[in-house]
Amino acid sequence: MNHEPHAAELGRLVVAPDQQGRGLGTQLLHHAEMHLQPRVTELRLFTGEHSEANLRLYGGHGYRKTGRTPTPAGYALIHLTKHLN
Repeated sequence: MNHEPHAAELGRLVVAPDQQGRGLGTQLLHHAEMHLQPRVTELRLFTGEHSEANLRLYGGHGYRKTGRTPTPAGYALIHLTKHLN
């Protein structure tokens, strides 16, 4: 849980597999960014290290890798942040 008043965390952004490739992920991401409280200047999220499409999507929209967390399952979560305004 985030306790920094200037930062928000996006918990889940999911597009059904049969709907992927239609720009829905971009639309959902933009919608989330547009509806943040004005005090929020940083949006954070994470995805799995093998989720190449997610990493491309987020990177293409200005999110930068800020860290990685290993999981008990043997893969890492990649943490990303975008600075707003």
